[in-house]
Amino acid sequence: MSKPLKPQDKVFRLEEVRSLIPWLMEISADAERQILEIQQKEPDHEQAKQRVQAIIHYWLETVIKLGAIPKQPFTVDFDSGSDYFCWEYPEEDIYFRHEYHLGYAGRHHIEESS
Repeated sequence: MSKPLKPQDKVFRLEEVRSLIPWLMEISADAERQILEIQQKEPDHEQAKQRVQAIIHYWLETVIKLGAIPKQPFTVDFDSGSDYFCWEYPEEDIYFRHEYHLGYAGRHHIEESS
């Protein structure tokens, strides 16, 4: 099933996605560390909740600037032009893909689809 591209859509090659994984791992680990620190110090404080939301929002915006699609913290889809490469923290590489209409539940190993 193909998905019509919009002018702002970015199509990624597998090698390009793989080159972004170390950086995504770093920003995701940093965001997770900050969130855990806040939650441990002030788990029920309203300001703490707002700071956690700000960290997640920054992470989402950063992923969007790449041209990728943040699905949830910390899961990212990369449009391949025919389906999505799907990465989830803390995966150390891009191992999965899924069809546009299936989403995360339809993830399968990249090798199985080649």
